[in-house]
Amino acid sequence: MPLTKKGKKILKAMEETYGKEKGKRVFYASQNRGKIKKTHKIRRRGK
Repeated sequence: MPLTKKGKKILKAMEETYGKEKGKRVFYASQNRGKIKKTHKIRRRGK
């Protein structure tokens, strides 16, 4: 799913801190655990 502005900002900061690969792992682990929210755009389905 596409990231929001907040998600892009957090991911970039984590990649700078941990490196490219580990930064992504830390970002998605934090998101799955519920530590960070509203990082992905929600798709609305029409009728």
